[in-house]
Amino acid sequence: METLETKTVFSPLKKFETIFIQPNRKVPHIVKLKRHEGNPILKPNGNKWEDRNVYNAGATVYNDKVYLLYRAEGYDELREGLKWECPITRLGLAVSENGFDISYRNPSPIFDKDANNPWREHGCEDPRISKIGDTYYIVFVSMSRFGYTGDRLAYATTKDFKTFENHGLLMKELEQRTSGFLSGKINGYYTLFHRPMPNMWISYSKDLKTWERMTCVLQTKDGSWYENKLGIGAPPIETEHGWLLFWHGKNNSARYCLGIMLLDKNDPSKIIKFQEEPILEPQEEYEMKGYVGNTIYTNGAVLFKDKYFVYYGCSDKYLSVATIDADEIDWWCKQRT
Repeated sequence: METLETKTVFSPLKKFETIFIQPNRKVPHIVKLKRHEGNPILKPNGNKWEDRNVYNAGATVYNDKVYLLYRAEGYDELREGLKWECPITRLGLAVSENGFDISYRNPSPIFDKDANNPWREHGCEDPRISKIGDTYYIVFVSMSRFGYTGDRLAYATTKDFKTFENHGLLMKELEQRTSGFLSGKINGYYTLFHRPMPNMWISYSKDLKTWERMTCVLQTKDGSWYENKLGIGAPPIETEHGWLLFWHGKNNSARYCLGIMLLDKNDPSKIIKFQEEPILEPQEEYEMKGYVGNTIYTNGAVLFKDKYFVYYGCSDKYLSVATIDADEIDWWCKQRT
C-alpha cells in the first residue's frame, strides 16, 4: 500500500491543517493579492459629479507616480430611457506618489458627457490605460442612447495627462465594453482585448480602424467563478516570461472576482499559465456592500517599486488597491505546474 507524505500548512480558516501529498507530484503554488490596510483609497466627495460612486480606475506610471483615471458618478443626473436607475458617468483623475495614498485629485472631470456627441451624451466610463511608444492610449466606454445599454468603445491619447485628444469610436458595429490595448505593438499591429459577450477576445489592427484575426482567448466555464462572463480587467503587463494579465470573472450569483494568467509574448491569444483559483474575491464589508455589492473589478494594474499594484472597484462604490511582490509573481511565472 502506498504511503502518502503529509505536510502541515497554515490555513486562514483552520489556522493549521494537515494535507496529503502524492509522491512525485508538486503542490501548485497559489498566488493571492494582499489588500491595503487603508482601503478604500478613493471615496465619493463633495463634488457634485462624483458624490455618489468612484471606482474602476485605469492605472499607469508617469513621472514616477501612479496616475489613475477613475469612473465617477453623482446623484444629480440619470440616463434617460432606461428601465433601471443609472447615473451619468464621467472620468476623474487622481495621483499617488507611493501607490497607496492619493496625493492629488483633480477638482473637475477629465472626460465629461458631451451634448454635441450623440455617442457620449450619457457620459463615459471604465477607462484602461496602455503606453505605446511615448503615448498613453486610453480605451473607455462611451455611453449613448443607441442599442440595448448604449455601450460603445472609444479611445483617447495623451502624453502628459494634461491635454487629451479624442479619436472617436473603436469597432462601432459592436455594442461592448471591458477593453484595452496591449502596451506595445506586435509585428506592427495594435492589439485590442475586448469582450463581445460573454467571453474574452483579441483583435489586431495596423490603423485602429480595420480589425482582423479576431480570436477568443478565454471562454466562460460552467460551475466556475467565471461561469457568467469574463474580461481582461487590467491591460496586460509585459514581463520577461510573457504578458501578465489580471482579469475578472462573474458567476451566476452576480459575484465578481479577480484571476491571474500569463500570455505568450509573441502571441497574446495563447495562454501559457493559468491559475484556476481567484487571486482576489469579495470578503471585506466595502467589497460586499455598496451600489452593486459582492463586486471586485479591476481596470488597472502597474509594476511600481518592486510590487504589482492592482487597483479595483469594490461594490461599484469605492476604489481600493491590493498588491503582490514582483519576486513572487516572477517565481509563479517560472513554474509550469
